[in-house]
Amino acid sequence: MAAEKTNSTAQSAIYNALKKNIMSLQLKPGTAMSTQEIAAKLNVSRTPVREAFIRLQRDGLVDIFPQKETVVSRIDFSKVEQERFIRESLECANLDLLVGKFTRQDLSVMEVNLEKQLAAMHANNQTEHIALDNEFHHYMFKITGQELAWQTIENTSNHYARIRLLSVSDDSVIHETILQHQKILSAAFDGDVEHAKIYMKAHLHRLEGQLQQILQTYPEYFDQKLIPDEERFSALLAEN
Repeated sequence: MAAEKTNSTAQSAIYNALKKNIMSLQLKPGTAMSTQEIAAKLNVSRTPVREAFIRLQRDGLVDIFPQKETVVSRIDFSKVEQERFIRESLECANLDLLVGKFTRQDLSVMEVNLEKQLAAMHANNQTEHIALDNEFHHYMFKITGQELAWQTIENTSNHYARIRLLSVSDDSVIHETILQHQKILSAAFDGDVEHAKIYMKAHLHRLEGQLQQILQTYPEYFDQKLIPDEERFSALLAEN
């Protein structure tokens, strides 16, 4: 029983560590991983590593090729769109619930968050900016008590979250994101749900205008078979 508990603890720790590195792009899409090498590096048996790989496969974060290798999954555009759809649906539904519950204290908390986002931009810390961005959105779900909805977003955004990190490549993009956050915050506090939703949808669709540039810069990160032809051809033509 003690051995099983130890194995379970190791498996969870390995899973969490690998997922963190995949989601932060420290382990890049297409990176091959070996059960034996990771087990040796972490000084554990291969069993918890295999189990962690299986969990990551269920998350869509790795592809397992039996008797061959395990590879960090490339970003799948069809899943990016589906994950964004889930997020947009839940974010807009949550804005309906926010009316009447949003206090001046909540406004102050979120304004501090925006100040931190600006500081992260000046520090050229994209990872910190994404964390603060998530914290900004999460707080609105805390206000409404819809924590399960936020957990659903987090658990179903593995492809969307990685392309988001690729999108915050320069200060102009981050600055535009912060401005969008300010518009959402102002409309929500004023009880203007209609405009809050308009700003939220524009915010969540921001990636669409950056796809060609992201494809040109990181072509190896994507499953080429699943890229819409229009986006793929536009990116190829732009290279010349």
